[in-house]
Amino acid sequence: MEHSKLLSNIRWAARIIGTLIVIFVLIFAIGNFLEALDKPKPDYNTYTIIIFVIWGAGLAGLILALWKEGLGGIISLLCFIIFNILTAFNTTPGSSYTFVLLLFMIPSILYLVY
Repeated sequence: MEHSKLLSNIRWAARIIGTLIVIFVLIFAIGNFLEALDKPKPDYNTYTIIIFVIWGAGLAGLILALWKEGLGGIISLLCFIIFNILTAFNTTPGSSYTFVLLLFMIPSILYLVY
């Protein structure tokens, strides 16, 4: 009985944290999009586009994990690991890596533990 309660708590913690992360990112993305409507288009290099595609795949993995915990957890964890590695070695001027980006992996790990 106690074991199933712990697993249920892990599952719901992963769901809540993952959903909050996705909502947080969407709010910032929409705000950035609306702000960019008045400005000229930025010049993104291929490296930056690849990083954001991988990051988006990781967020999609968190959404998938709401239905299929194992598959979504693996996809999001792998994408966030690759994202963190690429971001840490990013040579684009003005970019920097922070360890706060590791927080994106917490719900993925919780899904896999579940």
